[in-house]
Amino acid sequence: MIPDEPGLENRDSHDECCDRAHNELTNEAGCSATCLASGTEPVQQEGMAGAGARPILSPEVKAELIEYLQAFAIAIVLAAFIITYVAQSFVVEGSSMEPSLYNRERLLVNKLVYRFRKPEYGDVVVFRYPANPKRRFIKRVIGVPGDVVEIRDGHVILNGVVLDEDYTRDFTYGYFGPKTVPEGRYFVLGDNRNNSDDSRYPDVGFVPMENIVGKASFRWWPPGRMSLIRKPEMRAVNQ
Repeated sequence: MIPDEPGLENRDSHDECCDRAHNELTNEAGCSATCLASGTEPVQQEGMAGAGARPILSPEVKAELIEYLQAFAIAIVLAAFIITYVAQSFVVEGSSMEPSLYNRERLLVNKLVYRFRKPEYGDVVVFRYPANPKRRFIKRVIGVPGDVVEIRDGHVILNGVVLDEDYTRDFTYGYFGPKTVPEGRYFVLGDNRNNSDDSRYPDVGFVPMENIVGKASFRWWPPGRMSLIRKPEMRAVNQ
């Protein structure tokens, strides 16, 4: 006897099952072709085709996802606009502004104000460090364009008048000037006068207006020191 073809017996029995289940398949060959090609009965094929045609996400879910994405995109654009043109949070690093500002305090810097006016006496400003513009410094404006600034005998002398600076930590030791603040530049000092890299030194010098990022306006951390950053009255005392 010639051995049966491998798998032939199973295929034939499946054909008979196919014939019994579907009367429309009138010949054995046609039923066999249909059943073997798919590996399933025709009714099962129709069910699977229907299931595969259903969308993964319903239109309602898609619409909701699109709304979320649009809201997220708008929020990113608004945040970028605010940070670039309106206000930005900065962290104080170091002790150069003590006792007015302390290390690790967090400030809100107004970046819009100097689009409408120039920096004024006593403003606490954030500016790009001229020697490395990626770094930011925070100091107080002492001299504006045209002022003559001098430091001697522990005091700052502005236009020939000694300043009474009750916001500083100690006397301003050392000597500077007299020098005239150039047009478009500002003379800035840290309130901790003897621990501050500021306009007295060549690496900072007179700060160009284009380097000034904004005005420190509000201290929001720590909560116990939350307050507006007010500029002191620049009192002058005759020498």
